[in-house]
Amino acid sequence: MQRVARAGLRIAIAMAAIVAIAVVAVPAAAATAQQVTIVSNVTFNPDGPNFGDFTASGPAVDQGLMCPTGDFVDTGIKFAGFQSRTGHVQLLVTKLFTCDDGSGTFAVKLQINANFETGIESFAWVAQGTSGEVGSLRGAGTGSTVPTDTGNINTYVGTVAG
Repeated sequence: MQRVARAGLRIAIAMAAIVAIAVVAVPAAAATAQQVTIVSNVTFNPDGPNFGDFTASGPAVDQGLMCPTGDFVDTGIKFAGFQSRTGHVQLLVTKLFTCDDGSGTFAVKLQINANFETGIESFAWVAQGTSGEVGSLRGAGTGSTVPTDTGNINTYVGTVAG
């Protein structure tokens, strides 16, 4: 009789362990990071924050983790360092992206290494959803900037999960 009770207890423990693993594994699979490329057209605004539009592409967009288009506004800028011999400056810039499809907003923080002589920048970025369907968005990557007559074009490459 005790053997049957112990066997039943072992089966119950094994089943509970399988259920626990399944409960943990399903959200982990849903949060798998996906590749994304974001291209933003920045307009420099001498009277206020810089602003522009963006397009996103890649598996993250295809799977609905990120919206394909929208606009953004710079919400902060801080000069963090200057290297006079190289003409480079370090900037911290924060931006708020708003999706055109109404799926929400996400914040992006850039740490930029800018060369004022050429206008070319390289940067690292992190993103965090702030509202709506993209509110659980998290991501990071690197990017580069090419100057234009009215601002610049930023290209972000990285991964996001939601």
